[in-house]
Parts: sequence; C-alpha cells; structure tokens
Amino acid sequence: MSYKDHINKIASQISPSILNLCAVRKKGNPPTQAFSDFLTHNEQGDWAETLLFKALQKVELPFVPVRYGKADKIIAGDPNFKTFYNAYQNELSSIGERPDILLFNKKSYKKEWGDDISKFSRAKLLKIIPSAVAGFEVRSSAYLTKKFISKKERPFLSFTPKVEDIIVVLKWINIFNVSHFYVQVFFDAIYIISFEEILNLLRTAKIEEKGVKNKKITGFKKGKLAFVVEKNPKNQYKETIHIFLSNGHLLSKRLSEPKLIGSRKELSGGRLLHYVSFEGGEAKLNTAILKKLL
Repeated sequence: MSYKDHINKIASQISPSILNLCAVRKKGNPPTQAFSDFLTHNEQGDWAETLLFKALQKVELPFVPVRYGKADKIIAGDPNFKTFYNAYQNELSSIGERPDILLFNKKSYKKEWGDDISKFSRAKLLKIIPSAVAGFEVRSSAYLTKKFISKKERPFLSFTPKVEDIIVVLKWINIFNVSHFYVQVFFDAIYIISFEEILNLLRTAKIEEKGVKNKKITGFKKGKLAFVVEKNPKNQYKETIHIFLSNGHLLSKRLSEPKLIGSRKELSGGRLLHYVSFEGGEAKLNTAILKKLL
C-alpha cells in the first residue's frame, strides 16, 4: 500500500465531528491591514524555519534539505497583496498546503536545484517533489518548554494544526505521495510528530464533546488527556487541534537563542509598523530520532 493510500485509509476512519472529509474548503478573504504583532509572529516563524533548515544541513545522514514553502514578505497594506493572497488561495485549492522544507536523498537531489525550489514552475515542481523523502511543516511557539507552567486553560504545550490544515495537507499528500511531518520550534527545544501519528491519534482516541455553538472536543489516549479541539481567538476562531507534545518526539533540546532586532516597516499612506526580528541561534538535532522517523 502506498503512503498516500495508507494515510487516506486512516483519515477515513476519523470521526466526522473532528474531520469532515466531505467539507468544501472556503477560500479566505484577504485581510485589509497588518499589525505589529502579526509581523513579529511572521518573523518568528521565518527564524524557526531557518533554524531547522540549517540544523538539517548539519545532520550526518544521507539527506539534503531544500526550501519549498512560500517565503514572500508581502503583507496586507502592500501593493498587489490582494493578487498575491488570491493566488495563494487558488494554490491551496489545487495542490494543497506546501510544507516549508523538503528532504531529498543525496542520490535523487540535483545540485542545479540549489537550496530553494519555491520559485520553480509548477510543471517542474510536479516532476521534482515526488522524489522527496519527507516534507516538514514548521511552526513556532513563543515558549520556553523547561519553564512552562501548566494552567487550566493550557495544561500542556502542543502542536497546533488547524482542522482545515489537515484537509489541505491531505490534498498535497494525494498529489505527491511524500511523507509529511509537523515540527514545533520553541526557544529551547524542537518537537516533531508525523502526519500519520496525528491522524492515528484522532482516529483512536476516546472522544468527549461539550457545547454546541462553541463546541469543544477532548481526546484521551489510554486514559490520559491527549488533545483538545477548540476555536481559538489567536487563530481567527478557526478550529485548532492542540496535540500535546507528549504524543510527539523531542527532536532537539540543544538550542541557542537568537538575537532580537527592532525593525520598522512603512506601509502606503505613511503608516508605520514596529516589530521584532530574530537573528542567529543554532540547534543540534537528535539524528537517532530523525532516522527512526524517516
């Protein structure tokens, strides 16, 4: 059985109350303006992706990392943002969500690709991507895992895919048949979980549902809290799956923090946005964990 067929089989067995595979994806409406915290969050995400990318380049395994996800710096308020946003929505509908980084075997990698194929034509990408070993979706989190204090509303730190993310990742997998992973980068640790593990958890967990309008779904694994699905104001009230880190794997516990740099962006009309950029930092990956997962 191919990877994509295996993934589809698991997904088909997940309760429709969590994942409705028949749902039609609605294209989002482009935001009309950006805010400083949005820019800081974007910069943090870019730093996390760069940190993982450089760490993957240093691992002693026969793989080559290549950037694949869109890295355009255009934001709401910039000229042509609406055109860019609509093109992105169209891509989500046609091929799904691109992972940020692809990993290739050294034998299948070609030097002329360089370390970034994100701007290659769709026709060229359709030929290249199926030869990848894995795709990594990189997420960032503004926490120190070793100093995290559990609270009632947030008992554990987590991987945070949105329900709609699952649908577009499935679409991408069905086109390219490449193994997919979520990587959560904190400021003192990196955790990883495979897309297969996420789906299996959603499929096998004991489910409890509360509420109607603001429905909250709680999942238990062997009697222990494993994930929560709820509408989160930080994610535009979209249904977010908080999968607790204990379900994943500690990929790195050796990180050096980045330097913080104050930055400013001027939008049309003279509006200024002040935000924080991140520079430097290093991570050493647990190659045994990475090798086992791959």
